[in-house]
Parts: sequence; C-alpha cells; structure tokens
Amino acid sequence: MKTKFILSIGFGALWLAVSVWLSLPWIQQVAYFLPAAYVWAVVIGIAFLPGFLMSGMFFSNLMHFGVKKYPTVCEDTTVVLCAHNEEKEIAHTIQAIFCQEYAGEICILVVDNASTDGTKRVIQKMMERAPANRPIRYLYCDEKGKAHALNAGLAQVRTRYFITVDADTCLEDHAVQRIMDHIAATGSGCVAGNLFVQNPKASLAARMQNYDYLLSIAAVKRYQGSYNSTLVAQGAFSAYQTEAVRKAGGWRPVMGEDIVLTYNLLQTGLASTYEPAAVGYTKVPETLGDLYQQRLRWAMGMLEGLQEVHPWQQKGFAKYFTSVNMSIIYLDLAFLFGFLPGVILALFGYYYLAGLLTVLTLAIGIVFFLSVYIYQKRLGIPFKNSFIGFVCFLLFFQAVQSTASVHGYLSHMFERKGQW
Repeated sequence: MKTKFILSIGFGALWLAVSVWLSLPWIQQVAYFLPAAYVWAVVIGIAFLPGFLMSGMFFSNLMHFGVKKYPTVCEDTTVVLCAHNEEKEIAHTIQAIFCQEYAGEICILVVDNASTDGTKRVIQKMMERAPANRPIRYLYCDEKGKAHALNAGLAQVRTRYFITVDADTCLEDHAVQRIMDHIAATGSGCVAGNLFVQNPKASLAARMQNYDYLLSIAAVKRYQGSYNSTLVAQGAFSAYQTEAVRKAGGWRPVMGEDIVLTYNLLQTGLASTYEPAAVGYTKVPETLGDLYQQRLRWAMGMLEGLQEVHPWQQKGFAKYFTSVNMSIIYLDLAFLFGFLPGVILALFGYYYLAGLLTVLTLAIGIVFFLSVYIYQKRLGIPFKNSFIGFVCFLLFFQAVQSTASVHGYLSHMFERKGQW
C-alpha cells in the first residue's frame, strides 16, 4: 500500500514538473500584461495543483484497477433508514431492501423524524408486507435533524454492523451482500457504497450529476479508499461497525454529519474504505437551485469535518487526504477568479489565462474520465448515459460546484446553521 502511494505521488510530481516546464514561457509572457503574482496564483490553482492531484489519483487508480472479492458472510445486520416527509419515496427504498440477495436477516429500522405527511402510514403498510427475514421496526424521533434521527436509530441497533440508507436511495440487489462482505473481511470502521444516480433523465441538472457521481465522486473514493482513508462514508449508503460509531459519539448535529463522523472514525485509527461493487441508486436534485443548495451544504460539511479533526491530528494516509481537502478551497477560488475570467478574455481574443494548453487539459481530463467509466462498466451494474449530460458536465458543472462551494465556505465563516 505504501509503495503504491509513493509511486502515485511520484507520478503526480513528474506530471507537475513537465507542466511547469511547458508553461514557463507562457507564464512569463502573460506576466507582461497581468500582475505576476496573480498569474502564478491562477496557474497554480487551475493547472499545476489540479494536475498534480488528478495525475496522482489517475495513476493510483490504474494500480488498483481490479475489483476485490471477499468471503461471503450472512450474519444478521440492520439498515437504519431515516425519513422526514418521504411518503413518495420510502416504499420503493424499503422494497429494494426486501429484494436483497442476502441470506442473513436484515432488520429495517425506520426512524420517522417528525414527518407531517403520510410517511408513517406508508411504513405501516410496508410492515404488513415485510418478509420474515426483513422485519421492519418503526421508531419516531420528534427532535428534528438528521443527526438526531440517526442517533436515535443507533441506540436501537443490536447487530455488530449496521448500514445507513437514505429514504430516497434504492439498493441494487447485491448491495447489502457486497458491503457486508467488505466490512466483515477488512475490519474497517466504515465502508462507503458506490452511488449511481436514480433519476438521470429528469433534467439537465440531473444529467450532469449523473457523471459527477459516476466519474468524479467514484474516482476520488476509489483513490482514498485504496489507502483506508475514504473521507466521506455518506449517509445515503454506507456500512459501519456499531461499537466504533458509539465510541466515536455518533453523529454531530451539523450540516455534514456523515463527514464529521468519518473524520472521527479515522482519527481513532480505524480504516474508512470504499466498496465499488455495492451500488445504491440515489435521487439527486433536479433543478440548478436545488443542486446549488446541496453543494453549498457539502462545502460547509467539509469545513465542519476539518474543524472537528485537523489534518495534523489524523493518522496515516488520512493526514494527506484531509490536507488535500483544505486545498480545495484554494482551487475553487482559483477557478472562479482565474479560470472563468480567462475563458471570458479568450472569447474576446485575449488568451492570457486560457488557450491551447487549456484545450489540452480538457483532452487529458476526458482520458482520465474514460478510465473511470471503463472501471464502472466492469462492475456489470447498469447505469444510464447521456451525451448532452456528459458535455454539460465537462463544460459547466464545475462553475456551479465552485460557486456554491465558495458560498458555503463564506456561510460557514459566518456560522450559518443548517437544517434537515
């Protein structure tokens, strides 16, 4: 593991050295027209640092291209399913758990977090249909907030491992088997599942997110998980060691409760890993406004995690990956105040910050995404494609992501509080 990590960092450093060598004449030329400090800050933030990080990740993921298989387990487990006004979605989610190809019992612990619609009625109907080895337990939590609902569910878990699933996430038929095999074999504190988009054709925003989940998020989780340092065991679908979560104090009542919990588990020395073959289909925001608000919350959650456990307090490879997370703030600022102005200037014929090398970077990015796409296809689990969605993802998604993220950073600075 250590050797592969060093090799991936070395490959990234080599890529960085070549990039600097190719870019120096261009940087010196542009510095005649724009302040040199600004030029360097922008080029580092939109080319050098992203290139180093992405090339290291690309090389590492190539070295970890195989899909690991673990001994089959069938011990009983619990799915904690929190719901707040989910009467339209929760039946599909529960039905997907009923249909799991898993020999052990799966206790479905549904925590109703102060719903005011027909969520309870739908749950009661599903309880009547539950198979003997898929019993449903209903729990009402009147204290609003996902963290409170999760902690209420955690208090009722009686199995060695448990799984969290969002009420709008449907599991692929073998998802529980694969994530349970992984956590039982590796002893990880938590294991993040692989999320595909459930509603990829709903809107242009959903089509773009389809590739964000399929390519970007999956690549990052594979990279981090290869070194036992997946930074987000997302609440939508992840498995946990029950006692480890209890010792960590459960979930904090913050915007990024799943991020903070993962950071706390990592700090104890436990592994946080990723199982690409355990797939859940999650429903994503269908409007740009809702997408913007989601990514704003994610940015705030990232800062909450870094504030809860500083990078230098982490152990092993988690020190590196949490430090990289800190650099994301700089990358988002560089994109907004460097790359976007550079593209606008290029449209008017001024190729100061965007030119031939920018096009080359885009081409290299496509090769990187192609390798991730091939890996996901090898899993044999279906997902939908959209050419328009992929093109818009390449050209426009980062603008939405970075704008929302910077907004989230500022909101966190001014101590804005999040809600369910």
